[in-house]
Amino acid sequence: MWIRGTARPLVGLLLGIEISIIALAPAASAAPMAPDGEPRLTPRIITRSYHVEEPVQVSRWYVPQHRHVHSHAQQSGHVPQDGYVSGYRPGDGGRHRKAADRRARTATGTARAALPALNLGRVKHRHATVRMSHDHAAKYLLGAGLRYRSTGHCTDRHVNTCTSLDSVRTGTVARIIALKHASDCPIMVTGGTEVGHAPGRFSHGQGYKLDISHNACIDRYIAQHSEPAGVRGDGARLYRAPSGTVYADESDHWDIMFK
Repeated sequence: MWIRGTARPLVGLLLGIEISIIALAPAASAAPMAPDGEPRLTPRIITRSYHVEEPVQVSRWYVPQHRHVHSHAQQSGHVPQDGYVSGYRPGDGGRHRKAADRRARTATGTARAALPALNLGRVKHRHATVRMSHDHAAKYLLGAGLRYRSTGHCTDRHVNTCTSLDSVRTGTVARIIALKHASDCPIMVTGGTEVGHAPGRFSHGQGYKLDISHNACIDRYIAQHSEPAGVRGDGARLYRAPSGTVYADESDHWDIMFK
């Protein structure tokens, strides 16, 4: 009777020990084993972040301040360490700017060295040629005190006995008016753009030349305000003004080229 009462607690105790051994067996088999067959401790799972001991040299604009991340972590009761650390220091801004300035100066100097030398003194302004009708040109001349005449009493450009100002350059009209004002001499235009004159780039037909009659006043002014420039092929003496105007002294008129 005593044996039966004592055996029951003993059997329960042995059964509990066996169950504990069976439960521990899978965990022991799953643990990593050392080379000598002894079980090794399983490493704990990392549940927190770590930061690098030394600063990482990265540009400052690649290190954002994750304020929304930190605020969310604080609300949850856990504040993680920064995921990465910038090598930027407050005093580095000047160093970065100086390095950028040196690179910019080097690039500018290289670009300048690659460009050829340019002599701006030889650059000339180019303007589109504007031409006038005979009526408009004649109106300007008469308004400035000049006159014009033709042996044929006509203004047809296609008749050589006429005096035409059709398609004359505005610069030519302006320069002959300037000559009138500078010399204060009477000026009579006797030749314009009509046919019968020598051809060429700076010719009557192209609107660069006008003929004016001789008179003592204009002859004296041209001689005093221009330099001799040789003799033309037909024997006419040439005079060149500082403005570039060339006067050819023909027998009965001045043949003037306005460039």
